[in-house]
Amino acid sequence: MESKSILEKYPYLTKEYLEGILRSDQCESSITVKDFEVVPALGKGENYSSDILRVKVNYVTGSSNHRTQSYIVKSSLASEGMAEMLEEYDVFHREIGVYKNVMPKVEQLLASIGYTKKLAPQAHAIVSTNPKHFVFEDLSLQGYRSADRKQGLSYHQLEMVLEKVAKFHAATAFLFEQDEEIMKDHNYRNINEEVPHFYPLFQNSMVACAEQARKWPTTAKAIADKLFKLEQTVIPKGCQVYTRDNTTFNVLNHGDLWVNNVMYKNDLRGNPVDCTLVDYAVGFFGSPAIDLSYLLFTSSSDDVTTEQFDLLLQYYHAELVDCLAKLGYSKKLPTLLDIQVEMLRKGFVGIMFVTFLIPLRLIEDTASADLGHLLGSSAEAVDFRRRMFSHPKYQGRMEYLLQYFDRKGYLD
Repeated sequence: MESKSILEKYPYLTKEYLEGILRSDQCESSITVKDFEVVPALGKGENYSSDILRVKVNYVTGSSNHRTQSYIVKSSLASEGMAEMLEEYDVFHREIGVYKNVMPKVEQLLASIGYTKKLAPQAHAIVSTNPKHFVFEDLSLQGYRSADRKQGLSYHQLEMVLEKVAKFHAATAFLFEQDEEIMKDHNYRNINEEVPHFYPLFQNSMVACAEQARKWPTTAKAIADKLFKLEQTVIPKGCQVYTRDNTTFNVLNHGDLWVNNVMYKNDLRGNPVDCTLVDYAVGFFGSPAIDLSYLLFTSSSDDVTTEQFDLLLQYYHAELVDCLAKLGYSKKLPTLLDIQVEMLRKGFVGIMFVTFLIPLRLIEDTASADLGHLLGSSAEAVDFRRRMFSHPKYQGRMEYLLQYFDRKGYLD
């Protein structure tokens, strides 16, 4: 996409606007922007709910020092059809709620107990009027890079994510205990009876997975048959997952916790030393098992075993209760058994997303992986899904996971 066409789509990105961002960011009132460039920060098919741009700015300070800076701009979609659909899911409203109301308090709480690691990029601007957008720090300037989506996350990488998630979950549970109103923007059920736009995504994916599973020699025919039947019940089961039980332990879930929304900083040997989470657009206050099953099932690398899932849950639980205790959480601390029970109750959400997110991780041609092909029923859409779901690496991981899901009763 040419820079000119981008600037036509996002007319608010002007020298004056960027000068205001820089002056606030740098605490310097005499900054003048000389020029800037706007480019897509992600490839087509790598983000569906917003436009992600990288803005590179050349500027001078009052002392005539020439400097450069870059920011990430997350903007509501310019295409009307998809933008209107996503508006009903309130994605920008919810993320604005995270950055304006929740995250500052979370960071303050965690700092008070000595935890200062980064949970999210800093937001330099939060604009709730159309076009809704954020201006974030560019994490790449600090050495953070996207994880390898095709490879998935190793055991160690998953541990690093779960440390951050446990701290975030603990702090949000504590905040809710103090004032329930803080979660008012996060009661929207990501799958519900009133908004059916994305029902076909889950139903089509369940059928496409079943069609492939029927061909796999080591997958029992009974499992494939269960997947076909799940097409009829996947939506009511999903609605149940996103129905909060106020008698159990609840947290603010990230909501879209998978490999594409995690960035890592590596040491000189290429080993990860820190991670942070991005894209808090679909946060939901409910069972922590939503985030846990979503992450483990969709994003673990092929060498992460189901036995290690239990070890990772144990690690998460230890980090969670340690943080809750330090914060002074006064309610009953959840036990590891409580977390495991929640995984049985709510783990179905992992199946809903794993069926299509693993093939999306593996796909080479991300440019053709638009939502229309995942939602549609045209011959072109069906053919696209057939090609996407027939990736040879999909079979290996999905056969392993399906047998695990069957043992847990998720497919019944």
